[in-house]
Amino acid sequence: GATPSAGCGKAAPASERYSIDVDGTMREYILDVPSDYDPNQPHRLIFGWHPLGGSAQQVAGGGYYGLEGESDGSAIFVAAEGLAFQGSSLGWGNTNGRDLAFLEAMLERFRAEMCIDEDRIFSTGFSFGGMMSFAVGCAMGGVMRAIAPMAGNIQVSGCEDGDRPVAVMGFHGDDDSVVSIDGGRAGRDVFIERNQCMDQTTPVEASWCDGLNSSNEPCSCVSYQGCTEGYPVIWCE
Repeated sequence: GATPSAGCGKAAPASERYSIDVDGTMREYILDVPSDYDPNQPHRLIFGWHPLGGSAQQVAGGGYYGLEGESDGSAIFVAAEGLAFQGSSLGWGNTNGRDLAFLEAMLERFRAEMCIDEDRIFSTGFSFGGMMSFAVGCAMGGVMRAIAPMAGNIQVSGCEDGDRPVAVMGFHGDDDSVVSIDGGRAGRDVFIERNQCMDQTTPVEASWCDGLNSSNEPCSCVSYQGCTEGYPVIWCE
């Protein structure tokens, strides 16, 4: 079943760019509401985070990493805009928790304005966006149903300690020269422990892996065994 938010029954806000005050800093995000939005039907809520030097528009324009086309109108999508990282490109340094505070502020607004299923809130992103997805999963177990970090780690945006399980499907190239796969595996391991999985794995069939690597090496996904019911950890290298 779904857990409807307080905003159910209200007309949805327009799909456009918005700003929101977070502790005195104006932050921006792009909101995409399904064209046939039903205000009485709780919707999935999916956050897509951009890489270093990327933008909210990049994520929105790319269909939220391809998920928007797959969602068939069942989800509300959000692309947030980062702040300058170390004085340069936009990213998710999460200094003093400011990016998690931004997420909290967005969630508060969305719950009040739209019909969201509180049990189906998700996060994904690439590179710095993968790091932010890990940070979100670490800090917001109990809020996030699942995260899908791509080429992320837990060393930059952070990873608050906790014990609430979060389902994870992680992706990382073993040749990544920008974000070392060791960092991605460290993030994976946090959730193996948190979701009380065993070390044993079983292969996961993933047809989309075929031909993914330029070197034609196999891309393989495994599922960790014995995880808390409903909170799998799937890892693809």
